[in-house]
Amino acid sequence: MSSARPVCLLLALLTGCASLDQGDTPPPLKNQDFALPAGAPRNVRVGFVEAAPPGSQAFAIVLTPGTIVREGYELVSRDAQLRPTAILRISHLHGRVALARLARGRPQPKDEAVLPTSELRKLAEALPAAPPGS
Repeated sequence: MSSARPVCLLLALLTGCASLDQGDTPPPLKNQDFALPAGAPRNVRVGFVEAAPPGSQAFAIVLTPGTIVREGYELVSRDAQLRPTAILRISHLHGRVALARLARGRPQPKDEAVLPTSELRKLAEALPAAPPGS
């Protein structure tokens, strides 16, 4: 017979069982309970733009782990100062790399690619349109 069994039984008897008082109910939730903390980003980062040949209309975006995107999603790339640099439309997915076509602006390597809020989308719409053939 194993000596671990009596020890486990003794520990269970000494610690007892924890129970919640049924009279204690959590306070009701309010809308602000689901608000983002101050300073939290409102645009979901999906990855980073990789370098592309000059004049290219297609850009590779290395997706961050856990990112779920689909073909057809529109992303906005932005620089380190969080200014939009381009609107990109995902055309192909291969593992953790998305190939995106340029719609407006011009992204730079290492720009962050995000799912835009309506505010960021409006700012990105002001960028110059992509040349024909994109």
